[in-house]
Amino acid sequence: MNNKAIALLLISTAAIFFVFGALIGFYVIEENNKVPAVLDVKSLLIDEISADQISENLKHLTSVPHVAGTDQDLLQAEWVRDRFLEAGLDEAETVPYDVLLSYPRPGVINTVELIDDKNQVNFTTAGRQPALGTPQDSYDKVFANFNAYSGKGVAQGNIVYAYFGRDADYEELQSRGVNVTGHIVLVRYGAIFRGSKVAIAARWGAIGVILFSDPIDKAVEGRNFTFPDSWWLPGMGVESGSLYVVDGDPLTPAYPAIESAFRLKEEDQANLPRIPVQPIGYDEAEIFLRSISPENPPPAAWVGKLDAPYSLGPTPLNPGWNVRISVSTDNEMRRTYNTIGILRGSVEDDRYVLLGNHRDAWTFGALDPSSGTASMIEVVRALGQIKKNKEWRPRRTMVFCSWGAEEYGLIGSYEWTQQFAKVLSQRAVAYLNVDVAVGGNQTFRGSAYPMLKQLLIDSSKLVPNPNPAEVADGRETVFQTWVKYQPDANNPGNPSVGNMGGGSDFAPFAYVVGTPTTDFGYTAPNSYPTYHTMYDNYQLASEIVDRGFVHHQAVARMWAIAATELADAVVIPFDINSYASFLNDSLTSLEKKYDQQLQQNQATFKYFRASVDYFSQSTKNFTETTLKNINTDDILTVRQVNDRLTQLERFFIDPKGLPDRPETNHIVFSVSANNAYGSDTFAGLVDLLLEVGNKTESQDPVTWNKIRQHLSVIAFLIGEAARSLSENLW
Repeated sequence: MNNKAIALLLISTAAIFFVFGALIGFYVIEENNKVPAVLDVKSLLIDEISADQISENLKHLTSVPHVAGTDQDLLQAEWVRDRFLEAGLDEAETVPYDVLLSYPRPGVINTVELIDDKNQVNFTTAGRQPALGTPQDSYDKVFANFNAYSGKGVAQGNIVYAYFGRDADYEELQSRGVNVTGHIVLVRYGAIFRGSKVAIAARWGAIGVILFSDPIDKAVEGRNFTFPDSWWLPGMGVESGSLYVVDGDPLTPAYPAIESAFRLKEEDQANLPRIPVQPIGYDEAEIFLRSISPENPPPAAWVGKLDAPYSLGPTPLNPGWNVRISVSTDNEMRRTYNTIGILRGSVEDDRYVLLGNHRDAWTFGALDPSSGTASMIEVVRALGQIKKNKEWRPRRTMVFCSWGAEEYGLIGSYEWTQQFAKVLSQRAVAYLNVDVAVGGNQTFRGSAYPMLKQLLIDSSKLVPNPNPAEVADGRETVFQTWVKYQPDANNPGNPSVGNMGGGSDFAPFAYVVGTPTTDFGYTAPNSYPTYHTMYDNYQLASEIVDRGFVHHQAVARMWAIAATELADAVVIPFDINSYASFLNDSLTSLEKKYDQQLQQNQATFKYFRASVDYFSQSTKNFTETTLKNINTDDILTVRQVNDRLTQLERFFIDPKGLPDRPETNHIVFSVSANNAYGSDTFAGLVDLLLEVGNKTESQDPVTWNKIRQHLSVIAFLIGEAARSLSENLW
């Protein structure tokens, strides 16, 4: 055979193998692209998820306090990792970050003291919560009462009772002739984030803050019927919590706290509190309220259920008496850990459906957060069993996230999303958060971005009702009880799904990366009184809130079903028309409230409205043409459509951030500047309009210029989001 013949033979053989290989590859891709019709993963999950397993998980997680940055933080991170691997995940590892955390000084108890006219201590707070049945070895590991990141030192002065400590409350005090400058304010927990209370108090001139829970909120059935007899808060129960008003590590803002990170000096972090703050029990708060002269009576709404007049102050009942706060809380560098587990997808393994819950707690953390942690571990176990027994994998990769240091300011989730923001912005499909899986046992509750609201509703129809009394009344699913207690005012046949706020680990995904998010769990009125106290323990969960752990089981089932639908559906089940309706309704509300004011000050909603109308038309066209006519066997077309769906939310991210808030980037959904727990639609615009108040363009040209600029940004980004649904560049 000559060289030419040999060459032709080799070329022919190569061509045959190429065609054969291509056909095999095409066949494999096509087969992987299809979810076996005979495998009903959702039904398998309903059957597999076990209440008993969740109970065992929770018992372990709540055996000792597990504050972020302590030895137990690492031990629990490793324990969760081991459970992930044991369940059959493809990967699981702990991810460390060195961050600034805060703790009471060992051997020193922070106090609030009542000082008489001879400078002698008449009364001092206990500084620790009574054990109330907690085993001594566990009780000894509970930190003394404190608020993380409090300013340290001593503040001494007269008391002013400032209700919830909002700006409106200080304005009310001012209208009644009460000046808080140079005084200590006594403030009730509730209404807004505790850190916002402290920042507002400092801005009004207070030199210290005392925080307390009132029995009107926390002991509704009376002060003699509290834990361990019920779930109501005992009089010496004290809510701990962080005071840091910006999320993430304080020393590495906007960037991950990795080894190479540049770190601010603590004194250069302007968002850390400078005044001393101490939480106390309501039995103790009663004593301080009684020490105030009754000459300044409060508004009727400010009166709680303590045996005290709730006078405003600052004049003391006994001349010459005052109050002293002594705080020795230290901020220090500590290491905290996330645990990340991965179940690889069979087709789109570079697209991620993420499930998350934080792991750290101020004490035992049975409901917050371990009800969620215990449930997530069971979701992972159930998925692992189906993978093993049915040779199943999700179409897309599922990522399971156990966050560290959430309680200090969402630190674990923020550092991780900051580290992987570029990848997540390309690959994340959705993030499903469960912070408190069970905070009550009346009904399911859910919040979500508009595109995910229908997914929650549909998933709830598949989950059996955990309440036998509800089932006996004909409500067999979670959905039916949800509709009963929380009907949608505009569509009573559906439950109300709330909008996303702040205060949990969905925030960096929602407001920084631009990933559609949800947060859900079971709840009840007054949910739940022992929040952030040492009485949030296994006894509370197992004997009072959820006997049999059936509500935990329902949440785990809901979580697994919603996540699997996102991970397995060929076309991602995002409801983009709901987003259009939401934007239209939100703008209509803004127009009714502010349109006249804008016109009087050379500003307009005109382009904002045009962009919303364009977005509505684009979503309608996309649904009625692209989605309706898609060939789901064409993997390239499916990929293109799914990419447009997953990227839609990203178009609402402004890389420069909201006005005066560069760390907050989502123009539609963001937390309020005055309350890190609350949210406003178009918060950047609303905050500016609240700031400008009744001032005209000539009186406050700087703020009005910011309003006009931000209106132009909103109109531009909504228009770009609308354009992204088209195949054309313009």
